[in-house]
Amino acid sequence: MINPLARDRMFPLISSLFLVSVSPVWSRVLVADNGDKQSTSPQGMTAATLPLPDKNATGQRGAAVPFVTSEAEAATNHFKGTKVMMSGLPSREASTPEMEASGRGYVQLTQTGDFVEFPIAQTANALVVRHCIPDAPAGGGISAPLNLYVNGKLRQTLTLSSKHNWLYGEAGENGQSNDPTKGQAHVFWDESRFLLSKPIRKGDTLRLQKDATNTADFYRIDLVDTENAPPALVPPPKGTFLSVADFGAKGNDQIDDTQAITNCIAAAKATNKTVWIPAGTYYQSARFTLDGVKLRGDGMWRTELISTVEGDNWFGNIGFQLNGENPQVSDLYMDSDAHTSRSTGGKAFTGGANNWRIQNVWMTHTLCGLWFEGKNGIMSGCRIRSTYADAINLNNGASNNLIENNHVRGSGDDGIAILSETELKKPPSFHNTVRFNTVSAVWWGHNGDLAGGSGHVIEDNIFVDNAKMGVFTINLPGSFPMNPLSNSIVCRNSFVRGGGNYAWQKRGAVWIYAGSTTITNVFFQDNLILNPIFRGIQLTGGESQNITFERNIIDAPGENAIQIESDATGSASFESNTVRNLPKDLGTLVNNSKDKFVLNQSKNSWQ
Repeated sequence: MINPLARDRMFPLISSLFLVSVSPVWSRVLVADNGDKQSTSPQGMTAATLPLPDKNATGQRGAAVPFVTSEAEAATNHFKGTKVMMSGLPSREASTPEMEASGRGYVQLTQTGDFVEFPIAQTANALVVRHCIPDAPAGGGISAPLNLYVNGKLRQTLTLSSKHNWLYGEAGENGQSNDPTKGQAHVFWDESRFLLSKPIRKGDTLRLQKDATNTADFYRIDLVDTENAPPALVPPPKGTFLSVADFGAKGNDQIDDTQAITNCIAAAKATNKTVWIPAGTYYQSARFTLDGVKLRGDGMWRTELISTVEGDNWFGNIGFQLNGENPQVSDLYMDSDAHTSRSTGGKAFTGGANNWRIQNVWMTHTLCGLWFEGKNGIMSGCRIRSTYADAINLNNGASNNLIENNHVRGSGDDGIAILSETELKKPPSFHNTVRFNTVSAVWWGHNGDLAGGSGHVIEDNIFVDNAKMGVFTINLPGSFPMNPLSNSIVCRNSFVRGGGNYAWQKRGAVWIYAGSTTITNVFFQDNLILNPIFRGIQLTGGESQNITFERNIIDAPGENAIQIESDATGSASFESNTVRNLPKDLGTLVNNSKDKFVLNQSKNSWQ
């Protein structure tokens, strides 16, 4: 891992700005029964089409994925129904489907014959639908069919569920009850995936339509992913693996496979072989421990590992504990058939292994995807969906790890977090790199969180849409003490439509809070902050912070572009930054802590 401070601190100046000037439109827009008239609001912009303030060597930003995402509310689609877009600056209590939606908007199908239609950009044999259908009257979810048409002809019926969404509690807080009488609803969206009965081709039209046989009161459609899912993979070389099939796990029945897979893991450890899980659906009722063991599936569309028992603690009965040296898991799909929550959902991966690897794993309906304190590891090519807490969390001294090319959507707390807690008195974390990831539609917490330690790099990511807090944070709170943060770089990221009004704080898209310890020698460089709901950058907290902001762009903020709160202490340098499309009567850089916070400014657009 390269220490970021060994690099040239001054990244090349921006040579060209692929920047679209857009004004924020935060109004709840309803467009009813109109198959052609479309909104051109920036909320319909997808992560793949975001303008970049500059380019790295490859020109890539965010995760490279094999699927194409189409937002339901996009102007390229036809629909008959109701388009709903987020509007106005959200209140603390607000919790709405459009706030939690990717792109801050969706299409609702209510009447028989309502539809939303997507042009197909690539050949695909697999489909993901991000959807919301009603909860059961007493909670716990329902299932309901929705018809899929291709080029105007009925192709197949999809079964959607609301089992894993619709949580309730105090307004503005992270309620976890499944009982609708417990308060305000939130967690509106879930995802379902389908292998299509026949492939769809580039140039086809895919339609989701509510017919008379589709019995839910409404179908809200946020987006679809279309993908050409690959065939099953080739097994490992002969003589290097043990198949779970040889230990009794068939993958084509409803029998619990926990013991069979456990026995295979034990035999693989004793013989230094890889565990192979062929294509099929396997059922898990207790966690597996991989102590230096490698495990492979037949691909994330072919090998499914399903948890069937609700947990009684936050580790749950799903996933893997990775221990020892060089444990690896790759090429499978993980889900829960149990009705889980934040306290029982379980974590797909935990542990403290060294030289660990997690690659090409799809995780959904877990408490967390990765909750890990290991070292010298890599997590890449993964998809994490609809978690009840953090999607990816490195913690308790985790160091020299690489989180790369992962796609996170719909997490119930931070999307990707690096924590360096003091509670367990472990050494501070250092030299973790988070790059080329996409994190979208977070319904609680932040898309990215850098909290303590040193030598971290956060680069070339896309963090887009969050419901309650900020899209990126340095969060060092007294209630959850962290080690100081130092010598780290946040560069060439896109922070889009970020910010929230949790606790009436009107948090900035980039929210920096030195609440309990210091921030020293941190650099924000060449980032794009597009359409922040409130401020673009907000500095707060009573401990000293020292940050350098260079060549960042803030475009179309909802309030002041940069705001330093009255409790902030320390200093910041702003050089060659740009603020665009600032609404009238708002400030570019507002320092409410003039006596305690020193500003150094040069070559900025507002000077």
